Amino acid sequence: MENKAEPPPSLLLRYLPILAWLPKYERVWLRTDLIAGLTVVALLIPEGMAYAQIAGMPPQTAFYAAPIGLLAFAIFGTSRQLVVAVSAIIATMSFATVSLIAAPDTSEFIILTAALAVLAGLISILAGFLKLGRVAQFFSESVMVGFITGLALVVMVKQIPKLLGIEGGSGNFWERLYEIIIHLPETHLATLITGVLCLILLIALEHYFHKIPAALVALVFGILISVMFGLEARGVEIVGAIPAGLAPPKWPAVGLQNWLLLLPGAVGLALVNFAEAIGPSRSFASAHKYKIDANQELIGLGSANFGAGLFQGFPIGSSLSKSAANDRAGAHSQMSGIIAAAITVVVALFFTQFFYALPEAALGAIVIVAVTGMVKVAKIRHLYRVRRADFVLALVALLAVLTFETLEALLIAVIVSLFALVLRASQPRLAVLGRAPKSLQFSDIRRHPENITT
Repeated sequence: MENKAEPPPSLLLRYLPILAWLPKYERVWLRTDLIAGLTVVALLIPEGMAYAQIAGMPPQTAFYAAPIGLLAFAIFGTSRQLVVAVSAIIATMSFATVSLIAAPDTSEFIILTAALAVLAGLISILAGFLKLGRVAQFFSESVMVGFITGLALVVMVKQIPKLLGIEGGSGNFWERLYEIIIHLPETHLATLITGVLCLILLIALEHYFHKIPAALVALVFGILISVMFGLEARGVEIVGAIPAGLAPPKWPAVGLQNWLLLLPGAVGLALVNFAEAIGPSRSFASAHKYKIDANQELIGLGSANFGAGLFQGFPIGSSLSKSAANDRAGAHSQMSGIIAAAITVVVALFFTQFFYALPEAALGAIVIVAVTGMVKVAKIRHLYRVRRADFVLALVALLAVLTFETLEALLIAVIVSLFALVLRASQPRLAVLGRAPKSLQFSDIRRHPENITT
């Protein structure tokens, strides 16, 4: 019987980058990769539980999604410093998609969220195999700035009720803001004090002691004051019991109709996920003098989401803050992600009981500070001063997110991006070049009228 020919090594190396970097791994890198992995976990655990709630999922699902995401991207991704785990933006989009199909806090919602992660992952993997890695170039950077800023503001307004101890309401940004204003007299004092103290602590650490993992310190602080002052008995909402352990792999059997209903949101998730990740990936690669493969990054992101959904988690994505922390801590390779995954598993197995008394207000404060960096006010101001047309694009995307459902806003953002692309293609910039006096250099005579035309 004739044996099948094995795939050429180059093909294996292309689709399994770990086979390329792991044999070349140097033992001297282990120390800094270990420090980087610990640094990532210090941010990941508090943010993971908070972002799980943004996605409408129980806090423990962060411990299901994050380790498999980190591990999968370490195996299939080409960026050495990018951290693919929990993301506030992706969690927000996940909730917006699934809440249209099922009511939050139900078993149906949980399984549909896992299915969304699987579907978004499969779409990204397929896009990678089809070599669609250049698709992000057609998504206007200005539109992306407005879209992400809008989503960050939506995330913030959803967390404010946690700081005040009031009902959160529903609807778009403006409707939620109105609900907060009319319920202000119902503010729970102990919850407000807890939330404000955590906010002050987070902001102070971020500004003056930025090497300290502020989110982890705020988490520990919240637990300590909760236990010391009996905040649960005083009416402050706490996280409560988090089941220890990991979920077994399970295919989310949701039926063909639900798969079809999830499809638009899954496509949107895959698109935004890649658009968010490819910029930092290229920046890290440029800074550390190595190359990334955009198509393989799609496969890495897709594998991370597919795994997160298969292990009953929620959609995940790249995190700029955790990736930057990973880089600053000295990560040499994807090994830091593998280490972070292993530590997260240990926490999930043995230490979840310590989070019982964690106030919800502390998680709200952690989220608000975490997404503040996504509000690109300075960038939007720069666009206003320098490129008014791009400013308008950013503003349209921003207002779309604040006013409409997330998926509708994404559709508007895509349409605006395509419009901008067509407009620029139909109006190419023309310049008449002139030679600079006593020089062989040429430049635009509108900027340099002293130049000589020939």
